[in-house]
Amino acid sequence: MDDSALLASPALDAPLLTPEEEVQLARQIEAGVLAADALFRGLKPHGATAEELRWLVAAGEEARFRYVQSNLRLVAMVVLPASARAGLPEADLFQEGCLGLLIAVDRFDVSRGCRFATYALQWIRAFVNAASARLLGTMNLPASRAVQLRQARGIEALLTQELGRVPSAQELASALGRPQDWTERLLAHEHPQALHEVGDLPDEDKDLERVLAGEGAAELLRVLHGLDRRVMELLVGFAGEPLTYAQVARELQMTSNRVRRAEQRALQRLREVCPQAARDLLAG
Repeated sequence: MDDSALLASPALDAPLLTPEEEVQLARQIEAGVLAADALFRGLKPHGATAEELRWLVAAGEEARFRYVQSNLRLVAMVVLPASARAGLPEADLFQEGCLGLLIAVDRFDVSRGCRFATYALQWIRAFVNAASARLLGTMNLPASRAVQLRQARGIEALLTQELGRVPSAQELASALGRPQDWTERLLAHEHPQALHEVGDLPDEDKDLERVLAGEGAAELLRVLHGLDRRVMELLVGFAGEPLTYAQVARELQMTSNRVRRAEQRALQRLREVCPQAARDLLAG
């Protein structure tokens, strides 16, 4: 099967989830994660039997599959222009975009009022852009810049969920600790050609084409300490690739639920003590 046939697969025809379906399926995914944790620890919350917990795990996996299948079109919408611009195989970039989609599903918090497509596009583009740079010999960018790019994308994704919308270029520049003109020059240098328009996306998502990098990306996490800081560093990707809740749990030898609680504490701490610009960005 050639690349065009791959992207024309009937698997991409699944309709996007409605807001109501996003909430329902996200709750099923969360219930499945908690049930799996209970099984692992030998617990029986609310008197649930092992069979009932296994049913919740299976239902959560099915909900996760629906989330992924219903958003494969988003991956294709990112891959098509990226492949045409860089002259790279669509199939390779599509696979990378799917990895970003899987991370978005695992990280998405529906309670923050942000639509999944807005949030997921951050991760899909981050993985597709990183793959493009890698396949093109990093496009003359040093390895440190590629790391900064992933870190900045992680911060951008966090802010998107906190704000319930895509942050503006000025907001992102402030969060990264860089002047806006510096950020714009960087973007112009990295992307001399604008991305093609991708149809069927709301206007608010067009800023998602921007990719930011800068050493100031770590500023938002400097006020954190101990476990909360380590969890956020792993989730955002300051040690390399961003990790899912399950991966962080394995890395730190704790439950996924504890990882989520640490993330929530960290976000609350950032709201309270970070500099004014970041505080404005993180205000819920």
